[in-house]
Amino acid sequence: MSPADRLSHSELLAEDDPIDEAALADAMRSVPLGAGVLAGTGVALLVIGYLAIYLLVFLPRGTVG
Repeated sequence: MSPADRLSHSELLAEDDPIDEAALADAMRSVPLGAGVLAGTGVALLVIGYLAIYLLVFLPRGTVG
C-alpha cells in the first residue's frame, strides 16, 4: 500500500461523522452568540475597571502643578 493510497486522519473522521447538516446549523446559531456575549462581558469589565481607576484615583488628586 503506497502512502498516496492511505486516508488521512481528517478523511477518516469525515467518513464517520454522525452530525447532520441540520444539527450543525442549529449549533452554529447559538455558538457565535455565546462568544459575542463572553467578549462583550470582558470588554464591559475592562471599561468599568478603567472608569473606576479614573474616578477613584486620578480625579481626587486634582490638577498637578
